[in-house]
Amino acid sequence: MKNLKVLLITTSHNQLGNTGEKTGVWLEELAGPYFKYLDAGAEIVIASPKGGSIPLDPKSELPEWQTDFTRRFNQDNKALNAIHNSLKVSDINPSEYDILFFPGGHGPMWDLGDNPEIAKIVSTFNHQDKPIGLVCHGVVALKGIKTKNGTPIVKGRRLTSFSNTEEEAVGLTDVVPFLLETELINEGAIYRKGEDWSEYIIEDGNLITGQNPQSSVLTAQKTIELITVK
Repeated sequence: MKNLKVLLITTSHNQLGNTGEKTGVWLEELAGPYFKYLDAGAEIVIASPKGGSIPLDPKSELPEWQTDFTRRFNQDNKALNAIHNSLKVSDINPSEYDILFFPGGHGPMWDLGDNPEIAKIVSTFNHQDKPIGLVCHGVVALKGIKTKNGTPIVKGRRLTSFSNTEEEAVGLTDVVPFLLETELINEGAIYRKGEDWSEYIIEDGNLITGQNPQSSVLTAQKTIELITVK
């Protein structure tokens, strides 16, 4: 297998609506895929809408949410340096990369959807039939993207994301700007979900989506498998 180059795009947004609380990327959804790719021999570039330091959701740093991947991440100076010095998505040439991945956390709900710069990158990957992995709220990166004929990129595509019932369970239904499951369905996606908080992914061509934090590592693994079978 050739040396893979992975583009990992995440949020620059750190405000949880009008609650006064902080948000950002969910650490495990960043750390798990990061090391899944690194251990496969990939070069990883992290980017965000604003570039620079990426906010971590404070709740994802609590002891009860730590995994072997998050503990490894917090002890890895190269990984920590990467999230404090992310590239701006506007400076990215998507043709230089083999895999595109979007972790979640609530931050992406405010700055990854309906984003022309994100749309350009996703559309290039999709046109070149290269793997696109998205997990949890990271699936919002597909929102608002249109194909060349003007239809939503998710129309007729089978996918999943953080579900409405999971959003209700964390008490943020009235805090997020919209419900992701509902918006994807409104754009014509064939939405499916598993049990709340269980590992669940859907593969549709080059598009791999995971429902929640429990699905992040498998989502990344499936994008690697798509490369290896080509």
